[in-house]
Amino acid sequence: MRKKIRPLITLLLIVFYFLLISACTVVKIGDEKSGNEGEYSTWTKTGTGFQAADYVEDIWDDKLLPAYIEHATDYMTVISALQENREAAIGQYGLTRKTGEPFYIFKVQGIAVVVNFDDSSRNGVIYVDSMPVDGIVDATIQVGPVIRGTVIRDSVEFIRFTDVGNQLQFADLANELNNRMKKDYINPLDLNQIKGHTISFLGAFRLEKEQSLDDVIITPIKVTLMDSLDG
Repeated sequence: MRKKIRPLITLLLIVFYFLLISACTVVKIGDEKSGNEGEYSTWTKTGTGFQAADYVEDIWDDKLLPAYIEHATDYMTVISALQENREAAIGQYGLTRKTGEPFYIFKVQGIAVVVNFDDSSRNGVIYVDSMPVDGIVDATIQVGPVIRGTVIRDSVEFIRFTDVGNQLQFADLANELNNRMKKDYINPLDLNQIKGHTISFLGAFRLEKEQSLDDVIITPIKVTLMDSLDG
C-alpha cells in the first residue's frame, strides 16, 4: 500500500510546483512601475531614469535663483539677529529642516571686500569683510573646487526627495547643484587675484541647534565681481 501512495504524493508535489511557478510574474529590473508618476521620478516609479543635470537645468534660472533673490536677507542682518535672539531669528529668517536632527537654512546676500583666499585644502574658502568695511572678517564663503554639504539642495522647499526617489540620486542632485554654481560663478573668477576686490554674493548657510556662529560657512549660489581684477 505504501508503495502506491509514495508515487501519488510525488506526482501531487510536482503538479503543485508547476502551478506555483505559473502563477508568478517575472519582472525585469528597471520595469517596475507604480501609479505615482512624475516628470522627474526614478525608475522605481516610472521606468525612466532621473537625470540630475536635466532637473537642475530646468529649475536653476526659472525657480532657484528667483527664490533666492526674493527671500535672501542681508547676511549681517541675519547674523546680528541670531546673536541677539537665536530662536526669534530662526523663526523669522530660517527654513527648518527635520531630517534627523533639526537644522536651519538661511538664505543670505551681501556686498563685501575679499580679505583673503585660502586654498590650503580642496575645500577652498574666501574670507570677506561686509559693507561697510571695517577691516574685520565677517563671513566665510566656500569656493571649492570641493563644495561641501547639501545646502543649496536643502534651501528650498520645492526640491523634494519624492521627486527623485532614492538616496543616491538625491545626493547626486546636491552635487549637480554645487557643480552648476561653480561652473557659472566660481570658475570664471581668478581666485588668486581676488584679494582686495569687492564682490556681491547670494547664498545660504546651514545652522544646527547648538552650532557656534563662528563656524558658519556660506555656500554661494551666485558670486559677482563688482570691480575689475585689472584695476
